[in-house]
Amino acid sequence: MEKKELVRIFLDYNFNVATDALDYLLQKNISEELLRESIKTFPKNIPVIKLETVKKYLENLEAQIQISNEDKKTSKYEAGHPKEDHQENTIPHESKKSKQYLKTREKTVHKITTTYHPPSQIKIEVDIPEKTTDKPDITPFRRLFKDRFERLSSILVTHLNNAALVLKGNLLPEEIPRNKNGILIGMVQDTRVLHTNKFVIQLEDPESEIITNCVMVQDSKSFPEYRDIMRDSVIGISGVLPKNFRGGNITAFWGKDVIRPSFSKIHFKPTSEPHKLLFIADLHFGSKYFSRSIFAKLINFLNLRGEEINTIIIAGDLVDGVGRFSDQKQEILVHSLQAQYEGLATLLKEVPSHIQIIVIPGEHDATQTVLPQPGIDKQIGKTLLKLPNLKSYGNPLRFSIEDLNFLVFHGQGNDMLFQKHLQQEPTNLILGIQHLLEYRHLCPEYGSFNPLAPFRKDYLVIDKTPNIIISGHFHQAYFKEYKGVKIITCGTFMRGGIEKSHLEKDTSVGVVAILDTKSGTVDLIDLKTL
Repeated sequence: MEKKELVRIFLDYNFNVATDALDYLLQKNISEELLRESIKTFPKNIPVIKLETVKKYLENLEAQIQISNEDKKTSKYEAGHPKEDHQENTIPHESKKSKQYLKTREKTVHKITTTYHPPSQIKIEVDIPEKTTDKPDITPFRRLFKDRFERLSSILVTHLNNAALVLKGNLLPEEIPRNKNGILIGMVQDTRVLHTNKFVIQLEDPESEIITNCVMVQDSKSFPEYRDIMRDSVIGISGVLPKNFRGGNITAFWGKDVIRPSFSKIHFKPTSEPHKLLFIADLHFGSKYFSRSIFAKLINFLNLRGEEINTIIIAGDLVDGVGRFSDQKQEILVHSLQAQYEGLATLLKEVPSHIQIIVIPGEHDATQTVLPQPGIDKQIGKTLLKLPNLKSYGNPLRFSIEDLNFLVFHGQGNDMLFQKHLQQEPTNLILGIQHLLEYRHLCPEYGSFNPLAPFRKDYLVIDKTPNIIISGHFHQAYFKEYKGVKIITCGTFMRGGIEKSHLEKDTSVGVVAILDTKSGTVDLIDLKTL
């Protein structure tokens, strides 16, 4: 039997099986009939069938069979059958097939070792420092937003038409264009409806601290989008100065269109060798809604197809945490954060050792709740972080494989924006991420759902357009390409509970995504159907 057949047999009896147990069975060349008889004797409450369990129950069964065979031999010889006939038939046809299989398996293993790409191919581009050294007062925050404005306004200017005139917040009379047309660039302070056919974007110039009321008229192309304008984002507004403007501070502006930093369409750059990554998120281990059976299916899937997969990315909320929301006590089984990571480590040990696991935190994990987040606390998560094939980084994480750029972000902080889209259509979760890409920022609005940490640099700015962006948090699995960017949102391993998707019927339990870096294909696989 091949490894796939062994795994399927264990699945028939609702068992998950460890990799070393599978290797042991392959070496023994056990028959399917004997294996099934052995599995029937296993205790039903074992979540993962390990090597010691297989040896114990299989050897007991083999001993019983041997005794039975000895009894049959005795009765056969007593009936006058010669011993030579028995020896001639002791090598069944199946054992010849097994020998042939072993040769095939040796070739397969050799092939895998020549095509497997070590984790060194993954280059970490940007990670989050362990902590910010500045106190959360006005000066560090002013510096943070100034850094955001300078970087995003620079990106915006590079995408403008060369002929476009960028207006300063304070204009001398000789600097006023004759037709008074131009583009204002600033940070959105607020938006408000003026009356039925007009709305106002209050634009702030962080350098001159001038607030400009940009009045957007109904015939503007951007008028239908006014509810989606995100506060604290950096945008440009094309328009006209008032007729009576003679110079000085621009406090009023007739706006035509909203211009976001955006990006030009990019093209996928396949890697020279295949590298398959599997994306998951929102395990919420420790919650009573965490599905062990779905996780067992993941392990079985990796045992079936793990030779093809190089890396697993877990995009946040590895555990359910403690005290994350009111009444959480009623929903968790493991009431210690450290114990939750210990339990998760036990499960992740079953991932085949050649697969690298990369994790980032979410709002339920043991790190700061403000964005961006450093990696999981080394003391609380020490058992998990000791796994030899696991590496922990901050949220968000940017890494590359050859010329492919990845951006992994858990996704918290944009709930208000995303809920607005999800209420219209479930697949608009992707639309929400498209907006973030257009704004070139992962969480523009300060103080909405997640506060921001006053780092010296705004790590949430999307400086380089990613080829692949991965997000979790909403428990819904989708894939779509937008202007060449592959957008992947991850499902969950949690069935129900308060911390479920905003639309329960669209929660993607046990749906994983696999990307092939050479072909560019993305497959969404529902583990529940396996």
